[in-house]
Amino acid sequence: MQLIIIEGLIGAGKTTLSRQLGEELSYRVMEEPTIDNPYLDKYYEDPKRWALEMQFWLMSRRFEMHQEAIEHIWKTRQSVIMDRSIYGDAVFCRKNFLDGNIEKIGYDTYLKMREVMFRFLLVPQTTIYLAVTPEKCLERIQARERNCEQMIPIEYLLGLHNEYEKLLTELTERGSNVLTLNWNSFQPIQPVIDQLFQKRSVNRFLERCFAPEYGKESRL
Repeated sequence: MQLIIIEGLIGAGKTTLSRQLGEELSYRVMEEPTIDNPYLDKYYEDPKRWALEMQFWLMSRRFEMHQEAIEHIWKTRQSVIMDRSIYGDAVFCRKNFLDGNIEKIGYDTYLKMREVMFRFLLVPQTTIYLAVTPEKCLERIQARERNCEQMIPIEYLLGLHNEYEKLLTELTERGSNVLTLNWNSFQPIQPVIDQLFQKRSVNRFLERCFAPEYGKESRL
Protein backbone atom coordinates (compact mmCIF):
# COMPACT_ATOMS: atom_id res chain seq x y z
CA MET A 1 0.00 0.00 0.00
CA GLN A 2 1.18 3.49 -0.68
CA LEU A 3 0.13 7.08 -1.20
CA ILE A 4 1.49 8.68 -4.37
CA ILE A 5 1.19 12.36 -5.18
CA ILE A 6 1.77 13.77 -8.66
CA GLU A 7 3.05 17.32 -8.93
CA GLY A 8 3.87 19.62 -11.83
CA LEU A 9 2.96 22.82 -13.60
CA ILE A 10 -0.50 23.58 -14.92
CA GLY A 11 -0.82 21.59 -18.14
CA ALA A 12 2.01 19.17 -17.29
CA GLY A 13 -0.23 16.13 -17.71
CA LYS A 14 -0.86 15.15 -14.08
CA THR A 15 -4.49 14.12 -14.49
CA THR A 16 -3.82 11.95 -17.52
CA LEU A 17 -0.93 10.15 -15.83
CA SER A 18 -2.91 9.73 -12.60
CA ARG A 19 -5.75 8.04 -14.46
CA GLN A 20 -3.38 5.80 -16.42
CA LEU A 21 -1.53 4.68 -13.28
CA GLY A 22 -4.79 4.16 -11.44
CA GLU A 23 -6.13 1.94 -14.20
CA GLU A 24 -2.95 -0.08 -14.63
CA LEU A 25 -2.25 -0.56 -10.92
CA SER A 26 -5.85 -0.68 -9.66
CA TYR A 27 -5.18 2.30 -7.37
CA ARG A 28 -7.80 4.83 -6.38
CA VAL A 29 -7.31 8.20 -8.07
CA MET A 30 -8.19 11.46 -6.31
CA GLU A 31 -8.17 14.39 -8.73
CA GLU A 32 -7.43 18.05 -8.13
CA PRO A 33 -10.51 19.99 -6.94
CA THR A 34 -10.93 22.31 -9.94
CA ILE A 35 -14.58 21.73 -10.85
CA ASP A 36 -15.93 22.62 -7.39
CA ASN A 37 -13.50 25.50 -6.81
CA PRO A 38 -15.77 28.54 -6.22
CA TYR A 39 -12.86 30.98 -6.50
CA LEU A 40 -11.11 29.99 -9.72
CA ASP A 41 -12.89 32.25 -12.20
CA LYS A 42 -12.91 35.12 -9.68
CA TYR A 43 -9.20 34.68 -9.05
CA TYR A 44 -8.26 34.89 -12.73
CA GLU A 45 -10.40 38.04 -13.07
CA ASP A 46 -9.06 39.78 -9.92
CA PRO A 47 -6.13 37.89 -8.30
CA LYS A 48 -5.34 40.57 -5.71
CA ARG A 49 -8.85 40.36 -4.32
CA TRP A 50 -9.28 36.59 -4.29
CA ALA A 51 -5.79 35.02 -4.07
CA LEU A 52 -5.57 34.56 -0.30
CA GLU A 53 -9.15 33.34 0.09
CA MET A 54 -8.66 30.86 -2.74
CA GLN A 55 -5.37 29.57 -1.30
CA PHE A 56 -6.95 28.93 2.09
CA TRP A 57 -9.90 27.18 0.43
CA LEU A 58 -7.58 24.99 -1.65
CA MET A 59 -5.36 24.14 1.31
CA SER A 60 -8.31 23.13 3.47
CA ARG A 61 -9.85 21.11 0.64
CA ARG A 62 -6.58 19.30 -0.04
CA PHE A 63 -6.09 18.67 3.67
CA GLU A 64 -9.51 17.04 3.73
CA MET A 65 -8.67 14.97 0.63
CA HIS A 66 -5.33 13.87 2.10
CA GLN A 67 -7.06 12.64 5.25
CA GLU A 68 -9.64 10.87 3.09
CA ALA A 69 -6.85 9.16 1.14
CA ILE A 70 -5.15 7.88 4.29
CA GLU A 71 -8.44 6.63 5.70
CA HIS A 72 -9.17 4.86 2.41
CA ILE A 73 -5.79 3.12 2.46
CA TRP A 74 -6.23 1.98 6.06
CA LYS A 75 -9.77 0.70 5.54
CA THR A 76 -9.49 -0.92 2.10
CA ARG A 77 -5.75 -1.70 1.76
CA GLN A 78 -5.93 -0.03 -1.66
CA SER A 79 -3.21 2.45 -2.65
CA VAL A 80 -4.13 6.02 -3.65
CA ILE A 81 -2.80 8.42 -6.29
CA MET A 82 -3.43 12.14 -5.78
CA ASP A 83 -3.44 14.60 -8.67
CA ARG A 84 -1.58 17.41 -6.89
CA SER A 85 -1.62 17.74 -3.09
CA ILE A 86 -1.52 20.04 -0.10
CA TYR A 87 2.28 20.06 -0.46
CA GLY A 88 2.26 21.48 -3.99
CA ASP A 89 -0.38 24.02 -3.03
CA ALA A 90 2.33 26.10 -1.35
CA VAL A 91 4.05 26.69 -4.71
CA PHE A 92 1.03 28.65 -5.92
CA CYS A 93 0.65 30.56 -2.67
CA ARG A 94 4.32 31.54 -2.76
CA LYS A 95 3.92 32.74 -6.35
CA ASN A 96 0.91 34.85 -5.37
CA PHE A 97 2.94 36.36 -2.55
CA LEU A 98 5.86 37.19 -4.86
CA ASP A 99 3.45 38.71 -7.40
CA GLY A 100 1.96 40.98 -4.75
CA ASN A 101 -1.43 39.30 -4.76
CA ILE A 102 -1.03 38.26 -1.11
CA GLU A 103 0.42 40.48 1.62
CA LYS A 104 3.14 39.17 3.93
CA ILE A 105 0.83 38.92 6.94
CA GLY A 106 -1.55 36.72 4.97
CA TYR A 107 1.27 34.60 3.53
CA ASP A 108 2.82 34.06 6.98
CA THR A 109 -0.58 33.00 8.34
CA TYR A 110 -0.97 30.55 5.46
CA LEU A 111 2.44 28.98 6.22
CA LYS A 112 1.66 28.66 9.93
CA MET A 113 -1.66 27.00 9.19
CA ARG A 114 0.08 24.68 6.72
CA GLU A 115 2.52 23.49 9.39
CA VAL A 116 -0.32 22.89 11.84
CA MET A 117 -2.13 20.78 9.25
CA PHE A 118 1.00 18.75 8.53
CA ARG A 119 1.00 17.53 12.14
CA PHE A 120 -2.08 15.50 11.27
CA LEU A 121 -0.92 14.13 7.92
CA LEU A 122 1.29 11.22 6.89
CA VAL A 123 4.00 11.99 4.36
CA PRO A 124 3.31 10.37 0.94
CA GLN A 125 5.63 7.49 0.18
CA THR A 126 6.23 8.68 -3.37
CA THR A 127 6.14 12.01 -5.17
CA ILE A 128 6.12 11.95 -8.97
CA TYR A 129 7.19 15.27 -10.44
CA LEU A 130 6.42 15.86 -14.12
CA ALA A 131 9.22 18.08 -15.43
CA VAL A 132 7.79 20.10 -18.31
CA THR A 133 9.01 23.43 -19.67
CA PRO A 134 6.69 26.40 -19.11
CA GLU A 135 6.53 26.87 -22.88
CA LYS A 136 5.28 23.32 -23.42
CA CYS A 137 2.74 23.70 -20.59
CA LEU A 138 1.39 26.90 -22.14
CA GLU A 139 1.00 25.07 -25.43
CA ARG A 140 -1.01 22.31 -23.73
CA ILE A 141 -3.11 24.81 -21.77
CA GLN A 142 -4.09 26.61 -24.95
CA ALA A 143 -4.89 23.31 -26.68
CA ARG A 144 -7.34 22.13 -24.00
CA GLU A 145 -9.25 25.45 -24.18
CA ARG A 146 -10.44 25.88 -20.61
CA ASN A 147 -11.84 29.41 -20.58
CA CYS A 148 -10.42 30.45 -17.21
CA GLU A 149 -6.91 29.31 -18.18
CA GLN A 150 -6.60 31.09 -21.51
CA MET A 151 -5.32 34.28 -19.90
CA ILE A 152 -2.43 32.58 -18.06
CA PRO A 153 0.81 34.33 -19.13
CA ILE A 154 4.10 32.51 -19.69
CA GLU A 155 5.67 34.63 -16.92
CA TYR A 156 3.32 33.05 -14.39
CA LEU A 157 4.35 29.55 -15.42
CA LEU A 158 8.03 30.50 -15.34
CA GLY A 159 7.61 31.72 -11.77
CA LEU A 160 5.89 28.50 -10.68
CA HIS A 161 8.63 26.48 -12.38
CA ASN A 162 11.28 28.24 -10.29
CA GLU A 163 9.42 27.49 -7.05
CA TYR A 164 9.02 23.78 -7.69
CA GLU A 165 12.68 23.02 -6.96
CA LYS A 166 12.13 24.19 -3.38
CA LEU A 167 9.06 21.96 -3.06
CA LEU A 168 10.94 18.87 -4.22
CA THR A 169 13.68 19.58 -1.69
CA GLU A 170 11.07 19.96 1.06
CA LEU A 171 9.35 16.69 0.15
CA THR A 172 12.68 14.85 0.11
CA GLU A 173 13.56 16.25 3.53
CA ARG A 174 10.15 15.19 4.87
CA GLY A 175 10.84 11.62 3.73
CA SER A 176 8.99 11.23 0.43
CA ASN A 177 10.71 9.36 -2.42
CA VAL A 178 10.82 11.90 -5.27
CA LEU A 179 10.74 10.57 -8.84
CA THR A 180 11.29 13.22 -11.52
CA LEU A 181 10.09 12.38 -15.03
CA ASN A 182 10.87 14.33 -18.20
CA TRP A 183 7.33 14.89 -19.44
CA ASN A 184 7.84 17.33 -22.32
CA SER A 185 6.67 14.38 -24.39
CA PHE A 186 4.12 11.95 -22.98
CA GLN A 187 5.75 8.61 -22.21
CA PRO A 188 4.40 5.02 -22.26
CA ILE A 189 2.96 4.00 -18.91
CA GLN A 190 4.92 0.77 -18.33
CA PRO A 191 8.39 2.40 -18.03
CA VAL A 192 6.89 4.81 -15.50
CA ILE A 193 5.56 1.91 -13.45
CA ASP A 194 8.96 0.19 -13.66
CA GLN A 195 10.73 3.31 -12.39
CA LEU A 196 8.14 3.82 -9.69
CA PHE A 197 8.63 0.40 -8.14
CA GLN A 198 12.38 0.31 -8.75
CA LYS A 199 12.86 3.56 -6.84
CA ARG A 200 10.61 2.34 -4.06
CA SER A 201 12.61 -0.91 -3.73
CA VAL A 202 15.96 0.90 -3.70
CA ASN A 203 14.83 3.33 -1.01
CA ARG A 204 13.49 0.50 1.15
CA PHE A 205 16.86 -1.28 0.87
CA LEU A 206 18.79 1.85 1.83
CA GLU A 207 16.46 2.52 4.73
CA ARG A 208 17.05 -0.98 6.12
CA CYS A 209 20.82 -0.69 5.70
CA PHE A 210 21.48 2.84 6.90
CA ALA A 211 18.48 3.95 8.93
CA PRO A 212 17.72 1.39 11.62
CA GLU A 213 15.73 3.99 13.51
CA TYR A 214 13.47 4.50 10.49
CA GLY A 215 9.79 4.12 11.26
CA LYS A 216 9.67 5.97 14.57
CA GLU A 217 7.95 8.91 12.89
CA SER A 218 4.49 8.56 11.37
CA ARG A 219 4.78 7.77 7.69
CA LEU A 220 3.09 5.46 5.19
